[in-house]
Amino acid sequence: MRTSAYTTVRPRYGFSDVVGLLFRETLLMVVIFLVVFAIGTAAVLTLKKTYTATASVYAGAGQEYVYQSRVGQIDPSQPLEADAVAGAEARILGSLAVKRRAIRAVGADTILGPRAAGTPAEKEAAALKALDSGLGVGVTPGSAIIAVSYESDDPVRAAQVLNAVVDQYLVQRRQIFQGSTTPAYAAQREAFEDDLTTADAAYNAFLESNDIGDFATFKASLAASYQTTLAEALSLRAQLNQASQRLATLEAQLAQQPAEVVLQQDLNISAQDQILTLRTQREALLSRYTPEAQPVRDIDQQIADLQAYVATGTTVGPKEVRTGPSTIFTEIETTRITAAADRDGLAARLAVAEGQLNQLRARLAEMTRLESTNANLAGNRETLTTLVRDFQQRESAARANSALVAAGADNVNVIERAEAPTRGTSLKAPLLAVVFLFAAFTALCVGLLRVFTRRGYVTPASTGRTLDMPVLAVAPMKAR
Repeated sequence: MRTSAYTTVRPRYGFSDVVGLLFRETLLMVVIFLVVFAIGTAAVLTLKKTYTATASVYAGAGQEYVYQSRVGQIDPSQPLEADAVAGAEARILGSLAVKRRAIRAVGADTILGPRAAGTPAEKEAAALKALDSGLGVGVTPGSAIIAVSYESDDPVRAAQVLNAVVDQYLVQRRQIFQGSTTPAYAAQREAFEDDLTTADAAYNAFLESNDIGDFATFKASLAASYQTTLAEALSLRAQLNQASQRLATLEAQLAQQPAEVVLQQDLNISAQDQILTLRTQREALLSRYTPEAQPVRDIDQQIADLQAYVATGTTVGPKEVRTGPSTIFTEIETTRITAAADRDGLAARLAVAEGQLNQLRARLAEMTRLESTNANLAGNRETLTTLVRDFQQRESAARANSALVAAGADNVNVIERAEAPTRGTSLKAPLLAVVFLFAAFTALCVGLLRVFTRRGYVTPASTGRTLDMPVLAVAPMKAR
């Protein structure tokens, strides 16, 4: 008995199959597009125009943006860059506190307009939400200008609200930067003045007991003398080593040089002189005899014998030798004596320098023993003096700064206040384009969903691709 197994195979479509099937769903896609586009268009057409009021605020770098430590030396650093100051002021301008002050200044009904309804708390919450969504604060990199804007459906209300925000921002920042540290600075200054009086008395008693006028100056001069003497001793030690090595080298060279050398030496060259004499006689005989004559031949024989004797190399030798003292030996000996004297002089100077070093080292040890006590007393006195001067300056500066901030003298100025805008803006055109694209995309997605959820084999190409079998013929579907 044969059994059969059945499996479900989804149709496999190509690009041309998908395009062809999409054309079959054209009516459905058009209906979906029109429905979505109509709904989106109706929603967009209900939007109202918005009016944007703008204002500009200049925020320069002032004293509040220069770092100053509360305790210690007053050493103000460089102020922040223009865009950094503008960014900090923009955060203050857009803070929640400024928005609440603006709402209380103009009222929640002014911000909400006809939409105002509910309890005062609910109105304030709604106004805060509307103000937060409509208010825009922006800065430009490298610029100290803060651009402020507010969007509303009423141009007059937009300008009124924006001006209220700017005014309350100026009030808020003055309250933030107006300090109240003057009494605290004065109290600290008085306390440090009392401590300084006690420290002065203790330090003066220490100097008198150790018979020291100025500890720092005395020790500095002593240390300078020690360093100079130490450098001189090191230099003398190096020169002494160099002189000793030079003397040893000269003594070694002197041992290799002879005390006397040959000054002049006369050579014995009588054989060469005899040859020249015989040649002269031969020339004289040739004037009377022929070369084959016996007297000429005898002289030639004598010349040949003498030349053979000279060729042996034993005919030339010293005849007279004169000796004397060597100039190199004398020069080296003179240099050696000078080098020995220099070495002895350097050794004596080095002994004196080392003695001075020992004395200076002992005196420095005594000063080092007293240094910790002096450092504690002097450091305490200097610290208290610096703190008293510091708090005097801070007290005066804080008093003047509080008065100036309260009077409104700061680095922020309103360049342009808000006025009611005459032209509104609407996003209907770009929103309609977005609605059109969304409707087209939705219709396309519905068409593809219909194509890929269809059951059965719709096209010959997909049938052959799915079953991996060739399609030989296509018959029209029989009507039911």
